Amino acid sequence: MSILWRLRALGKSGHRLLSTVEAGTAYENQAVATLNQLGASLERVGGASDHGIDFCGLWKLPSHREFYVVGQCKHYERKKIGPSILREWEGVMSRQELDTLGIVVATSGFTPSGIHAALSSAYPVALVTMASPLKRVEHEPPYAESAIRGFVWNRAAEPFLGRLVVAKKHYDVQMVDLDDPAAFTIQLFWDGKPLTMAPPCLDSTPSSLD
Repeated sequence: MSILWRLRALGKSGHRLLSTVEAGTAYENQAVATLNQLGASLERVGGASDHGIDFCGLWKLPSHREFYVVGQCKHYERKKIGPSILREWEGVMSRQELDTLGIVVATSGFTPSGIHAALSSAYPVALVTMASPLKRVEHEPPYAESAIRGFVWNRAAEPFLGRLVVAKKHYDVQMVDLDDPAAFTIQLFWDGKPLTMAPPCLDSTPSSLD
């Protein structure tokens, strides 16, 4: 059983919830797996010497050149990411090669000033709101595009994502909290066609925490 399914099961059964570190690791694994289903080839690299990077690798979108990606995950259940985190991320991006897209993934989204900081950055940055494993709708599979609740990028990221279109949708109103942005989901389109989700690679699904 994957760590994400165990995380959800523990939360529902009333037993011990995972620690902050364990939940953060599970969230990083989910972010990597979800983006990999969208054509990326990412690996989790979080650790004491990660230099602010939680995952990295390559992304090849349909009929588009391959590019390098570095990313950071923020697993804050009720806290949106503000400009200070984005300014720190700019420091990480300043140490990367020029042809690199930076992605910041957060459970609860970003404040207006945080979004402004990213949109005004000179570095290619994308902000992704991705639901925590414990806040997923009951019928969702463990890794799915439906985990993505928001996707925005700045002008510097246009050469990487300029042909991507984001459309917001949501589940039946009786199944979601309409006051909670994390309850909504989106559909991604590339060149006018839905970006196809590859099936999850079960062999690479983490069965334990490292």
